[in-house]
Amino acid sequence: MNSRTVHIVGAGPANLVAAINLARAGIDTVIHEQNNTVGSRFNGDFQGLENWSFNKDVMEFLRSIGVSVNFRCEPYHRADYYSPGLTKTVVRTREPFFYLVRRGNDSDSLDQGLKKQALEAGARIQWKDKLKRVPEGTVIVGTGPKAADAIAKGIVFRTSYPDACFCFLGDRIAPKGYAYLLVDKGRATFATCMFEDFRHERIYFRRALKIMRRIVDIDINHPREFGGFGNFFLERPVSKDNRILYTGENAGFQDALWGFGLKYAMYSGYLAAHSIITGKFYEQLCRDKLRPILETTLVNRWLYSQIGNFGYEIALKKISKIDDILSILRKHHRYLTSKRILFPIVKHKYRTHLIDKQCLHKHCDCVWCRHCRKHKSNAMKIHH
Repeated sequence: MNSRTVHIVGAGPANLVAAINLARAGIDTVIHEQNNTVGSRFNGDFQGLENWSFNKDVMEFLRSIGVSVNFRCEPYHRADYYSPGLTKTVVRTREPFFYLVRRGNDSDSLDQGLKKQALEAGARIQWKDKLKRVPEGTVIVGTGPKAADAIAKGIVFRTSYPDACFCFLGDRIAPKGYAYLLVDKGRATFATCMFEDFRHERIYFRRALKIMRRIVDIDINHPREFGGFGNFFLERPVSKDNRILYTGENAGFQDALWGFGLKYAMYSGYLAAHSIITGKFYEQLCRDKLRPILETTLVNRWLYSQIGNFGYEIALKKISKIDDILSILRKHHRYLTSKRILFPIVKHKYRTHLIDKQCLHKHCDCVWCRHCRKHKSNAMKIHH
C-alpha cells in the first residue's frame, strides 16, 4: 500500500471514479461524504450517458476509465422527437443513441454501483462527514454544482407503458431547452429542461406535461416530483498547486448544450486519479482532454439558443432525412476550425450564474465559500 493518503471530498460519480482508480493503484483513499449514502440528490430519475461526444462507445469509455457495469445501463437506439408544432420525427441509430442510467438510492443506480466498486477496490467512505477545510496533502474536491445555468423540473412514476424515449422541443415548454420522457421496465421520468426564465419553471412544466399526455397515452402511477440543476463555467482554475483538484460540476465540467455532462464529470475523476498516480499536472490533462469538448458544447449552446421554434421545425425536417443522426452529432461535437473561431465570441457573450461561490483563491483551503475570511479581510483593506 502506498504510504500517502488521498482525501476525496464528496461521493458523486466523478469522485467515486477517482476513488476506484486510486484504490486499485494501491493508494490509501478516504472519501468524506456529508450525507449517509450516495445519490441523495436524486429520486430514481433516469439520465443518459450520451454516445456522441467521445470517439468511442459508452461501454468502451467506461472500461477506459476503470469502471465496470454493475448498474443499469440500457442502450437506446430510438427517440421520437416532436417539434413545437407537434410534428413527429423518429430518430434511429445503428449504434446506441445513449445509454439510460438511473440515479439515486436504488440498488441498480449508477451511484450505488460506483460506490460498490470503490469499496471493493479498497476505498473508505466516512459518512456524514462535512468538511469545512481541505485536509493536508493531496485532495480531490467534487461537491457538485454551485449555481444553476440550467434546471430540470419533473416527475418520476410507475407505468405500464413500454420502454420508450420521447423528446419535445419548444420555447413555451422548455426555454432554449427541451422536455423528455424516458420509460424503462415500468418506470418513467418526465421533465422539462430549461436554460432561461427559471422562475416560471412550474408553468413550463405543466405546459410540457399537458402536451406530452396529449401525444403519449401513458398511465402515470405514484408520481413523485424532482428537480435538478447544472452548472457550467470555464474561466476558473481546476486545481490549486496540483494539490487540490476539482472535479465534476465543482470545476464547471458540464455539457453546456443539453446538460449531458455525466460523462465529463466521470472523466474528470479519472483524470484526477491519473494525475495523482502518474505525477502529471491535472490542469494540463483537463486542458488537453476536456477543455476542447467544453468549448465546443458552449459554441453549440449559443448556436442552439439562436434558432428558436422556427429553427427547431427546420432542424427536425432535416434530421428526418438523415439515416444515422449519431454521425452528425459526433461531427458537431468535434473541435473544428469553425468552432475555434466562434469560441472567443461566444465566450464573451456567455455569463454563468456562478459568482465566485467556489473559492479558488491561491492560499485558501475552504471546501466551498465565496471567499475565505482572510481574503475578505485583505480585500477590505485594499478597498479602503
